Amino acid sequence: MRASPLLLAAVLCAASIGTGFAQTPTHPASASKVNPKIPASMSFVYDAQHDQINAAGVQLKPALAANAVAPTTGTIAVTITINVASHFSRGTTYHCSLTALGGEIDTDNATIAGGIETANGLGKWTGPGALTCTLNIPYSWTIPADPSADTGLILAFGVSAVTAATPGATGAVERSTLQLDGIENLPASGATSTFAFGVTL
Repeated sequence: MRASPLLLAAVLCAASIGTGFAQTPTHPASASKVNPKIPASMSFVYDAQHDQINAAGVQLKPALAANAVAPTTGTIAVTITINVASHFSRGTTYHCSLTALGGEIDTDNATIAGGIETANGLGKWTGPGALTCTLNIPYSWTIPADPSADTGLILAFGVSAVTAATPGATGAVERSTLQLDGIENLPASGATSTFAFGVTL
């Protein structure tokens, strides 16, 4: 199960990143079927200045009343450990953003029957040169009852180093990284899925 090299290249270029990374997702096992591939038309763009990750090339499939089922609920809990290897100016803050796409994923038509969720926050110092950013996304998605459909969870996360803002201005982005994790198993309804990633700036 691999994303195409062109998709990964587009994601990396869009993020303007230049850092290595390690990621170690941890989460409970799920019996849900894992989607075989990310739709080729899907890409992610990280607007570090506004703490937003936008998913492009994918559409939400409307939930039809005739196919109404109980919502799939749960919580996505993501911890990002930030290793500060570069020298940044005093007062720099470290921002983190997360976009999660989950549900039934139609790879042929690049549609999702489920939801797209976002969250952002600030890293907190946990030791010399290391910060932790914790993001929690509670969700409730209407997913059609189709056992043969491919389901999954795609996570895109970004981290940026932002200079201290001066009065009347916003801080400048000194460095940023956008990374993609997917496709994970869709969690069982009611579950909390935890993921842990590490980045270096």
